[in-house]
Order: sequence, then C-alpha cells, then structure tokens
Amino acid sequence: ATGGRVLNPSLRKYFSLAEISQRAFIANLYGQIMKKFLFTLTAFFFLQVTLGQTTSFTVFQIDSIVKHIDSTCISGGITDYTLNKKGQKKKVIGGGADWFYTDTSGKKLLKAIREISLESETFDTYYFHQDSLIYLKTTNASYKGDKKNINWTRECYFTNTSLILKQDNINIAFDPKIFLKTARAFFIGDQIWKRH
Repeated sequence: ATGGRVLNPSLRKYFSLAEISQRAFIANLYGQIMKKFLFTLTAFFFLQVTLGQTTSFTVFQIDSIVKHIDSTCISGGITDYTLNKKGQKKKVIGGGADWFYTDTSGKKLLKAIREISLESETFDTYYFHQDSLIYLKTTNASYKGDKKNINWTRECYFTNTSLILKQDNINIAFDPKIFLKTARAFFIGDQIWKRH
C-alpha cells in the first residue's frame, strides 16, 4: 500500500511502484487544490450577492425571488395623498397611495405598491433585492359600476438597474429611468416603513 491506499495490481504492469506513488500523490494534491478553489469561488459569489455588490439575475431567478417576497413580506405601512391640477393646488383631480412591505424584521423594504387614481386606476408594484429594483408590474384598470375592467398590464425585469425584459399589451411610450427613480425614492427620507 502507498499512502494508506491499496494499489491496483494491474498498474504494476505499466509503472514502477515509485511512479505509481508519485502519480497518486499528484492526483491527491490536485484534488485538494480543486476543493479549495471551488470553496473559494463559491464563497466569493455568495459574498458578492450578500453584500449587494451584484444583483445579476435571470428572469427565472427573479420570478423565484418575487414569489418568496409575496409569501414572506409583512405590511410596513400606507401613505396616501391627493393629486392636484398643475398650477391649481386647490383643485383635486385624483388621489393615490403607497403601500410598503418589509421583511419580518421590518427593517428591509422588499415591495412597494403605488396606486394612482385619475380617470382610471393604475397600480405599480415594485419588488426589491438588496435595495435594488428587480421587478415591476403595472396594471391599469377602469370601473363600470361595480365591474372592474383591466385595460392593460406590463411586466419589467431589471438587473443592476438595467431593463432586461419588458412584456406588455399596450403601445405607449415607456422610460425605465422614471420607474428606477421612483424606486430609489422609496428608500429616501422619512418613509413610513422606516418608523416601525
């Protein structure tokens, strides 16, 4: 035996004991180096995601994060407001509200829903990972009596503040920078979700 391992007798036909021992040592050394390399590589990527240094995800991964957020988030408060006609502060033309949802500690914002009610009702639902927007769903609806009619919907996927996929059934102008700016604003100032 060499190094506590039993040598395969058939190897002796081709190599001397010294060569077999040397090859076994090199193979063992290579295995140890690869294990350390893989461990280091795994730890590096884990820390990158954990520390928020990268938020590169596929659409499939984002869908999984969104489902997890919906199943675990808790209410972080609601802020409502009125919408006034431009230049006429006293003339109310609509209203709106922001719903905030955090993790169970109440310290990390995971989701925000902005409702704007004018002639129709629009809901923008924002999902965050490490304080960065990863998914946005917009629904526009109108009412006829008690009946709700969905006029159009839009889904947007983001990674590293870049739009990677947009799906909708409406042909209107869309600027992702506007929604990225709104998403950042949910973390600035004395937001109600920070008071819990």
